[in-house]
Order: sequence, then C-alpha cells, then structure tokens
Amino acid sequence: MDCSLAIVSAAAAIAVAGCLLLWRRCRSMVRKVEFLFSALDNGDYGFRFAEGGRSGGDRMVNAALNRIKGILQHARDEQAEREKYYELILDSVDTGILVVDGERGLVLRHNKAAQRLLGRDVITHLNQVKDRMASLSVRSAYTQLKGRRVAIMALSDIKGELANQETDSWVKLIRVMTHEIMNTITPIVSLSDVLMERAEGRQRDELQVINKTGKELLRFVENYRKFTHVPVPVPSLFYVGPFLERMARLAAPLLKSGRTVDVSVEPKDLLVYADESLISRVVTNLLKNAAEATAGGGRIWLKAYTGANDTVTIDVIDDGPPIPDDVAAHIFIPFFTTKKDGSGIGLSISRQIMRVSGGTISLVTDSDNGLTVFRLGFN
Repeated sequence: MDCSLAIVSAAAAIAVAGCLLLWRRCRSMVRKVEFLFSALDNGDYGFRFAEGGRSGGDRMVNAALNRIKGILQHARDEQAEREKYYELILDSVDTGILVVDGERGLVLRHNKAAQRLLGRDVITHLNQVKDRMASLSVRSAYTQLKGRRVAIMALSDIKGELANQETDSWVKLIRVMTHEIMNTITPIVSLSDVLMERAEGRQRDELQVINKTGKELLRFVENYRKFTHVPVPVPSLFYVGPFLERMARLAAPLLKSGRTVDVSVEPKDLLVYADESLISRVVTNLLKNAAEATAGGGRIWLKAYTGANDTVTIDVIDDGPPIPDDVAAHIFIPFFTTKKDGSGIGLSISRQIMRVSGGTISLVTDSDNGLTVFRLGFN
C-alpha cells in the first residue's frame, strides 16, 4: 500500500513538473510571439531569435519565428521599393498630382510638379492652395483607399502650355517668312550693286534707292531671325549678386539725372544654374524698357530671392506708368510694340530665351504700390 502510494505520488509529481515545464515553455512561446508582433507593428525588423545552444523545441520555434519575420520583412521591402518606383514615376511627369481625403480635404500625397505649380514646399490641406488652383486646369477622379473616399487631382498650367504652343507657331511662321523674303531680296540687292557700277545720272540714283531699300529690308528681316535662332544654352552655376550688380552698372548710361539701379539679393550667396550670357540679354532688355518707362523720373531695382521648391526668382521692378491691360495681354507676341521706333521682338526674344533655358518670364502688375514687375523664374 505504501509502495503504491509512493508510486502514485511520484507520478503525480512528475506530471505536475511536466505540466509546469510545458506551461513555462508555452508562456515563453507566447511572449516570443507577442514580442514578434509588437516589434513588427512598430516597424522594427532588427531583432533575431537565437537558434543555437537551446533545446530542439526552442530551436524549431525560434527558427519558425525568424522565418516569419524574414517573410514579412521581404514583403515590406518589396512594398517600399514599389512605392519608391511609383513616386519616381509621379515626380517625372509635368502634371501635378494630389491625392486628397475626399471628406476632410487633407492632402495625403503630392508630387514635385504639384509643388511647383502650387508654389509650396509642403501641401497638407486643400485650403492652403485653393486660390492658386483657381488659375490651373484641374481634373479629378475618385476611388476608395483603406475604406476612405479619396480624390486624385491632376493639375496643369494651361496658360503655360498655350504660351509654348503660341511661341512654336510664331517661330515656324517667322522662319518661313524670313527664308522667303531673304531669298527674294538678296538677288535684288546683289544685282543693284552690279548695275550701280555701270549706271549714271538718274538711273544710278534710282538704283541707289532700290539698293538702299533692299538692304534696309534685309536688316529688318535679319533682326527678326534672331527670334528663331536663340543659341542653345550652356548652363553653369553663377552667383546672382555679382551678376545683378554688373547688370546695374551696365544700365547706368541709360538712366538720367544720376539715377542708379538698386540691387537686392537674399540670400547673399544665391546661386542659379543657367547660361549667364543669355540671361544677361534678358535682364539688359528689361532694364532698357524700365529706363524708358521711368524716363521722366522714377526708381528701378533688381530683386532676387528663393521661392518654392528652392526655385530662384529675379524681379526687374520699376515705378513708372503701369502697362495697360490691353497692352499687357500682347507684350510677348512677336512684332507687337507701342514704341514709335520699336521692333517688337525684345520681349519675344526674352521669353524664347527663358523658355529654352527651362525658366519662365511673366509680367506682374502691383497696382497697390504702383509697380511694374517682370519676373524671371529658374527651376
């Protein structure tokens, strides 16, 4: 009886010990699984369960948990790679893209083109850019994202696109016209040169009139050919401050009464990547126009600063008489001029130079302060 009781007691003790050991192992496994999911939920994939120096059961469990972590980490890395790939695609297009929470107006995602078109580095809500969007073409499509209704908005600058198409049309037209006129007038000028050597008296005078008129027409046509033959830019980095100071000194002879062109650059070490010689042609032309606008007395200054997305902006400002709206709408069109002796290509060439340089030129009228601003933008 005592022997049987002892055997039963021993068996019970062994069973209790086995259950306790099994419970501890089960608790250890649960803690490991909890740790695994807690770490993964926090984006921590730097851990690893030891697979050596333990019992066979522990090694199997640890190896299984490490494998689960590896599978999830691989899926996460693939997802991150796909997101980066899609982000590169979005940033490579010229159309601005906004992904917006349809109910709250929160901007969930945007590309670089949207930053450029909306003039902001950070876009978190539609209310920030509502005014700017009013001047853009906006197309929207709707879908579901994680149970939420979201809007995918495509933004484009129709005015800029139309301006480029208009410029292309003018370039093609002027090339055809100048080619045909040059081909027609050049033989006449050459022939009149030859005949003038043989002619005398009244005939010589008449030939001189023909020759002079032909050469003036050739100079006229050559002037317009400049619009279609803007050199290919050779961009390089240069400091804006010294560049504008030099432009201001060169403009001094155009001004009367000892006036000067003021220069303001912020930050002082502002750099721009462009063809300095071509941009100097644009700034010189704008300063010449400003000098003519303030011929009766007034102020001219150059202002440079950084804008959205680290863009560089140069403003040529004067406080002369404002440009009427009906004139402002046509100032960049070739041949258009309000000056008696104007050629009508100065601003057209300036826009063409800025276009081939990857920049923009625009007229901004500050009616409140009585200022006329020609703004150059460099991406």
